[in-house]
Amino acid sequence: MPNTELLVVVNALGLLFAITNSFTLGLRVRVGRVLEDFFHHRRLAVMVVVVNFVIVPALVIGFAAIAPMQPEVEIGYCIVALAAGAPFAPALTRLARGDTDLSTSLFVAMAVVTVIVVPLVLPLAVAAVAPGVPPVGVWTLAWPLLAFVIAPLLLGCLVRLRYDEVATAWARPLIVVELVALLLYVNLFIYGFSSLFVAVWWGAYAAALAVPVVGIALGSVISRRTAPTRHACVITTAQRSITGAIVVTVFGYTQPLANVSVTVINTVGIVILLVLALEWRRAPASPGAPATDAPPTHDTVGGS
Repeated sequence: MPNTELLVVVNALGLLFAITNSFTLGLRVRVGRVLEDFFHHRRLAVMVVVVNFVIVPALVIGFAAIAPMQPEVEIGYCIVALAAGAPFAPALTRLARGDTDLSTSLFVAMAVVTVIVVPLVLPLAVAAVAPGVPPVGVWTLAWPLLAFVIAPLLLGCLVRLRYDEVATAWARPLIVVELVALLLYVNLFIYGFSSLFVAVWWGAYAAALAVPVVGIALGSVISRRTAPTRHACVITTAQRSITGAIVVTVFGYTQPLANVSVTVINTVGIVILLVLALEWRRAPASPGAPATDAPPTHDTVGGS
């Protein structure tokens, strides 16, 4: 177990990533265009939201309820299941020759829905799968998400609307800051909790493989029209929200094994989707697919 000072540093790095990622998203996303794209693809968007907040959580939390594993690992399953809206989805979608505009719109929508769903549903899910765990209140989960996800996002949007040139100048340096913070967070966390990465054994590692595979399958089913659209839906569905998960494990469910299982699931999921995106990029571009080297209609989100 790490000492208190190291744990404070790890948590601070996680929150720094959450703040800079959300703020950079606000700096780089044009709100009007995001809304336009969302409503243009509204039927598909609704299906993606349903998959991410109903079907995936039902499958993941249902498995956690019946599989023999530590209660803290079950908490990690619940957090990952309900926290959707992955910050790296737009970048991976562009790498995969997917529809970056659609991916960005879906990401923003799911990030907002996550802030609503997690405080309301996560305590109920944890109580169902791990009844012995002390309950966490709705406001205990809600205020950190509002403070460290929604507030920086709104502030970034305001800066973009009022000072467009400043927003453009700040975005790239902030991407570097958020990526460095995330890398330090993950590596120091692994260093401090190395023994627990063995303790989670098959529970977290099975989910690390199963969650992205389930997301890939469901994303492929709901969007089979064109390859770029399918790639956007698959990546956005298969990758969970590391930003929301970090905030929840810092302020709400602080159990070490829960945090370890969340870190394992999210990290392995990103690697799997990166490999998949690279494979899709190598495939011949389908007719109507966006040119790889062409600038995206949306700015990609925060290195994400």
